[in-house]
Amino acid sequence: MSKFKWCFVIIIIQIIASFYLGLSLAEDAKIPCHWNIKGEIDGYFGKWTGVLLFPGINLAMLLFIMALSYISVRYKNAKERFEKVIPGLATIIVLFFAGIHIYMILLAKEILNPSGNMIFYLIGLMFIMLGNLLPKIPSNFFAGIRTPWTLSSEEVWRKTHRLGGINFVISGLLMIVITAVFGNNSTSNIIMFVLFMSLVLYPVLYSFILYKKEEKK
Repeated sequence: MSKFKWCFVIIIIQIIASFYLGLSLAEDAKIPCHWNIKGEIDGYFGKWTGVLLFPGINLAMLLFIMALSYISVRYKNAKERFEKVIPGLATIIVLFFAGIHIYMILLAKEILNPSGNMIFYLIGLMFIMLGNLLPKIPSNFFAGIRTPWTLSSEEVWRKTHRLGGINFVISGLLMIVITAVFGNNSTSNIIMFVLFMSLVLYPVLYSFILYKKEEKK
């Protein structure tokens, strides 16, 4: 439990901040929750859904991650590695969703610009942090680049996640830079999507190539 203390601290801060900001909203207030390809807000939560949903999601995800030691069949095979990586993974995810949540409420209060740029900055930052963590994740069925080929070979898992970590960092940096230079619009979003998907999906193909090479040996 103590290894996840920062996750609980973040969620508590998230709850306090969301209630502090959300209580002053009108009962019929709309909290943005979705942006279209043009960078325009096209989806909203009601006041209480917007205030309560994300802390609940964050807490549920944290509890699931904490339960991995009980439900993962590979946890015991790499217990020390898991215990070094899992708290960091949980912190990144919880921090990201807390940041998105507070940003949505600040938009509803018209404190921030509704351009949606901050969403991409947060996603980019999350991918940079995940990229640094990815090569350290042991083989498992719940987190990481889980393909039939990585799960079948420890060597394929290791090499795929080393490449995946680099690609995740590059993807995050590109997302931040493209958004900062071109803003949040349909053209930049399409460019970003193509580059992002290419970098993120290539490790899947790479794992297949590695597996076939290993199979020939």
